[in-house]
Amino acid sequence: MFLTDITTKMQQVMHGPVQIRQLRFDYTPNPALVLQDVTLENDPAVGHIDFIRVPLSFYNLTHWGTGVREASAEGARFSPAYAAKLSERMRPRPGDTLAHIDDLQLRRASILLGNNELGPVDGVLRFDSAGNLAGLSVSDAAGQSNLDIQPQGKDFAATFVARHWTVPLGYPVVFDSLQLKGVIGETGLQISEIQGELYSGVVTGTAQLDWSNGWKLTGALHGSSLQSEPLSMVFSPATHLAGRLEGDATFSYEADSWTHLFDKPAVLADLHVRDGYLHNFDLVAPLKSSAPVVYARGGRTAFDNFTAKVAVQPDHVDITDVKLDSGKFTASGQLHVTRGGKLQGVAQSRLASSGILAASTVRIGGLLDTPAFSSSGARRAGHDDPLDAATQVQQNDQHVVEPAASAAQ
Repeated sequence: MFLTDITTKMQQVMHGPVQIRQLRFDYTPNPALVLQDVTLENDPAVGHIDFIRVPLSFYNLTHWGTGVREASAEGARFSPAYAAKLSERMRPRPGDTLAHIDDLQLRRASILLGNNELGPVDGVLRFDSAGNLAGLSVSDAAGQSNLDIQPQGKDFAATFVARHWTVPLGYPVVFDSLQLKGVIGETGLQISEIQGELYSGVVTGTAQLDWSNGWKLTGALHGSSLQSEPLSMVFSPATHLAGRLEGDATFSYEADSWTHLFDKPAVLADLHVRDGYLHNFDLVAPLKSSAPVVYARGGRTAFDNFTAKVAVQPDHVDITDVKLDSGKFTASGQLHVTRGGKLQGVAQSRLASSGILAASTVRIGGLLDTPAFSSSGARRAGHDDPLDAATQVQQNDQHVVEPAASAAQ
């Protein structure tokens, strides 16, 4: 009795072919007309909806064919091209009898991307008083983030806002607040504004996401006045960096599927930290001994300024051009961190105080949480080679010990 009429109405709304496999009535939890297995444009790869539920309310019954309220769509899946033209497709035409659609609830909606899906998400499809598509709002289950999309010519303006939100990149970096603004086109997303607050600092930047041929995300960020200790402890609780952090970074991610987009990072960053310390890295201790020494983790190195370049690759991290300045004490070096946290690097430290000049070269090994240091001994003024100095110290110690031993005998 109703299938032909409902199909005709749906084709008027979507302005294209619509197939409805089954029509039924549900009585619980509330009476509703249910459209099941709805295919758009005669192709499930273009558009498909598992269920469209229309409550049999007083308003919907008295405005049958002219208005709809409190309808919902479950399991909607659209191709990117169809989703990009959804606003234009659903715009009322002269002579259309369905003049008013209230907000449409979306449950488990996705965008089809080859063999993958972007989603599913729950949201609300909004319409204005003239029946035009006004926008889409998507929120997470906890209400911590919201994505709002509005038609903008042939594209869509997008705004993402989140509070106390953890970045889903494998490390629990938490933003106190984050706002992204950009434009979604058929082939990608241009993020013109990134504004975030985290760890008492601010991050700003821009980014571009292209999905025309695989997936590629690129962008640039600037951070200022960040507390580096809680941020660095996200990546390494034991060995971390404290102080006020400023820096610039560029990033690039590529993958065939968006689900693997962040599997192979490529990040370049320039960091500058003020008034802090390196925890679990004691670069002063090697200056206290002229003899070769190997010691384990522990202690810390305070500094006024710390600068470094960081390159993050899929299987390793390179930290180069490291310079640490603490007035009379300075240090420089580089560090290579492989997957699993294995360390390999070298550091040169120098202390100049009250006529005392000492320098040391330290080889760094072990693991990120348990670093180990090997020093050839401190080189002091008047000695060209640290090993010669260490040998001389050992000989002097033997001269002191031998007479004492004879006296004891």
